[in-house]
Amino acid sequence: MNIICLYWVGKFRNRDFTVKDVVRLRESVDKHIDTPYTFYCLTNAVNSEIPAEKIMLKHNWPGWWSKIELHRQDLPKGRTLYLDLDSHVIRPLAPLLEHKGDLVMFETKTPRFRRVQKPKIVQRYQAATMLFTPGKLAWIYDKFRKNPNIYMAKYRSDQDIMGEWIPNQPLFPGECMKKLSSCVNTNTPPEDVIIVTGQPKSESFRNPATIPWLEPMARG
Repeated sequence: MNIICLYWVGKFRNRDFTVKDVVRLRESVDKHIDTPYTFYCLTNAVNSEIPAEKIMLKHNWPGWWSKIELHRQDLPKGRTLYLDLDSHVIRPLAPLLEHKGDLVMFETKTPRFRRVQKPKIVQRYQAATMLFTPGKLAWIYDKFRKNPNIYMAKYRSDQDIMGEWIPNQPLFPGECMKKLSSCVNTNTPPEDVIIVTGQPKSESFRNPATIPWLEPMARG
């Protein structure tokens, strides 16, 4: 089993991830996985000491657009789970890892009224968690890299591209994921949730003082 994250260094929509966020994610995975795995980090960080097997980005597309490189043919073989750096695993990952399909994601929870906004928002997937087999959908990477600037101007994000280009992929059960913003000021963890994800402006994904159960469940 492979676990992979993206650590992109640079200025992009107020994202300011650090190596510490890679550490926090790995600690969260370590606690909740019961099968041998290799932890990879897709990154443009040349000199940083990252607690993972580094895979260098080839194109350095800004921010989340670099997630398109997950579909490269040359990624390590084997079933692979991608997790955003602002994700917390709070229960065993096994129920997610057993899903079949070339690419499995959660359905988006973005409100429907945002569909008409530009750049284009496609109401289909939430790409913070993805289970996939590297290379199976390499045509997505090949198509995108031919005209990256056009696609980055047309769409809001990589998940919206996938929502339009591959709209019929299998989905994880929606109850297994919760946005961190919806957990603020809650005293009891939501039932059945495995992944809590999201980066509120308050940076509470790093210091979730308003969610007392999160840190003990994720890494405690």
